[in-house]
Amino acid sequence: MEADKKSFQFYLQQLSMPISPLSSLCSSSHYQQSLYVRDNGEVPMVTVSPPKVTAKEGVNVELFCKTSGMPSPVLFWKMELLTNFMIENSGQFSVLRLSNLSSLDHNKKISCTAENIVGGRESSLLLDIHFPPKITKLSDAIPDHHWCIPFSVAANPVPDFKWYLNNEEVTEGEYIMTMIYDITEREYHGCLQLDNPTHLNNGLYSLVVKNEYGRDRKEIIAHFMHKPYDGPSEPSYYADVTSETPTLDPPEDRVAVYVVVGIAAVAFTGFLLMLVILKFGGNSKFGIK
Repeated sequence: MEADKKSFQFYLQQLSMPISPLSSLCSSSHYQQSLYVRDNGEVPMVTVSPPKVTAKEGVNVELFCKTSGMPSPVLFWKMELLTNFMIENSGQFSVLRLSNLSSLDHNKKISCTAENIVGGRESSLLLDIHFPPKITKLSDAIPDHHWCIPFSVAANPVPDFKWYLNNEEVTEGEYIMTMIYDITEREYHGCLQLDNPTHLNNGLYSLVVKNEYGRDRKEIIAHFMHKPYDGPSEPSYYADVTSETPTLDPPEDRVAVYVVVGIAAVAFTGFLLMLVILKFGGNSKFGIK
């Protein structure tokens, strides 16, 4: 208890000690500055120009960011790009230089942020990069509710889709049509949908996609149904028994053959007996002289 009392008395003595002029001046100046910033500071303003970028793949682009505010704000860019870039800052002004724009950065966001002790603001834009179409996938036909030949195409702007069967353009309609099921940042996913295709739909399918910047083509063989049997041109699925098994005669013909053979045998036997009788009959007493 006595120790606590002494500590409290020492704390009072420290409070009663005179404060040095320099220490008092610094504390007062910092406090006044904080009050001034609090009362007179402002959240930065920031603008990016141009507000929208539409450019072809492979070109160079410059973006400008300008800010104002009190105290003077700090500028910095936010982005995740595959395109090469360089940043130049000068006070409340910053330049972002993009070189050789990549189509993989289509629809990517670029932001410029300004911050000071009062707060921060952001200005942003989306890259609209135009590029020729590229067929990234063309797969075998798969049966579902309908038959489908799946494909994926990267392009901007939207390409024109055309199909060819054995080099003849496919006329789309109620039973065969191009369907797009999903659109991502830079790709279109869909299929050529066929309703109850027959052997007439078998063949080499070609997908041709085209926009103002170029075209692409890919091919795949699709087989939906076997061709039905339509004559000698089709292989025979049954054995040709007539070519391997001899023709059997009717029963009447076989009986006639047996009768003829029997008669011949009897006649031949009788002939032999006649020869024996004629040979030995001359020596018999019953023979005729």
